[in-house]
Amino acid sequence: MTKIVVAPDSFKGTLSSIEAGRAIGNGIHAVLPDAELLLSPLADGGEGTADIFTAFLDFNQCLIESAELVGLYQQEMSCKPVKERGTHAVGRAILCALDEGKRDIIIALGGSATNDAGLGMLMGLGMEAWDDDGSPVEPTLAGLLKLDRIDTSKLDRRLSECRFTILSDVMSPLCGKNGATAVYGPQKGIEFPDIDRIDDAICNFSSCCGENFGIDAFNSAGAGAAGGLGYALMLLGGEIVSGARYIMEATGFRDQIKGADWVVTGEGCSDLQTLNGKLPMVVADEANKAGVLVALLSGSIDADAREYLSERFDMAISVTPDGLSSDEAKLQAEALLTQAAAAFAERVKRGD
Repeated sequence: MTKIVVAPDSFKGTLSSIEAGRAIGNGIHAVLPDAELLLSPLADGGEGTADIFTAFLDFNQCLIESAELVGLYQQEMSCKPVKERGTHAVGRAILCALDEGKRDIIIALGGSATNDAGLGMLMGLGMEAWDDDGSPVEPTLAGLLKLDRIDTSKLDRRLSECRFTILSDVMSPLCGKNGATAVYGPQKGIEFPDIDRIDDAICNFSSCCGENFGIDAFNSAGAGAAGGLGYALMLLGGEIVSGARYIMEATGFRDQIKGADWVVTGEGCSDLQTLNGKLPMVVADEANKAGVLVALLSGSIDADAREYLSERFDMAISVTPDGLSSDEAKLQAEALLTQAAAAFAERVKRGD
């Protein structure tokens, strides 16, 4: 009997990882009704992380999912220009956790619509910030661009009692050509001519923070996650870890794939960024170590990445048919994913 483990990420803005797992399972069973299927939906610290924790994990910590508060698919964020967005809501969520007596806090970073280096979050926790005229700045990217100095003396004192675990899907630095703004800013709405100016503002902010916090997290891997929110959490003593590996460890993924013939993973879009530690790549690494074949079902596969993905996946299938726009595909996401899973199963059945 063929054993297949179904372990997708969410298909951003369309299907949760749990919904995607069911759709894939339905497609496989339609072709291979006798296959042993194990549904093991996952997350990497981005959208849907809270769903996985709630459905599959027994945990005592407080979990805050940034994508639910300041995510790309939150209307409150998407309707604003990127310079008017900030992470203040994350700071408020941490304050609520503190008020409830929580001190062991997990922050899932992926999927944010913000690029304020965590200024808004820190201001939400009591930090003050001013421009060079002495006027308070807003807790947004626009405020960051005006920032001249900060004062951390009014930060909530309870923060010193906290343990922050930061789940990230990227380990990018804070600034530079591989940093938060240059790599991920454009997909949040930052225009190319503004990248250097914003990068300079973040460097200025980090200099202010270094003097006030006494912590040098500027060059730390993951500081650039969520538009620099990872950096701000490191200033509070947070430890950044791979969200995918953290959740896979917590769900017992390595044990689940023992004896499997195939692992099927997936995501909304696969491109060159997928190669930098996104969940499908972590799944592929674990499958390869276990000697299990691995298939990728992606909403779309970027042409520049297909060759590289083919080196890591035994099968890679684009869910969106040729000629169908991404907007149209999103409206049919569940049906298209089921069809793609059936196509995968047909190839397994034929022994391709």
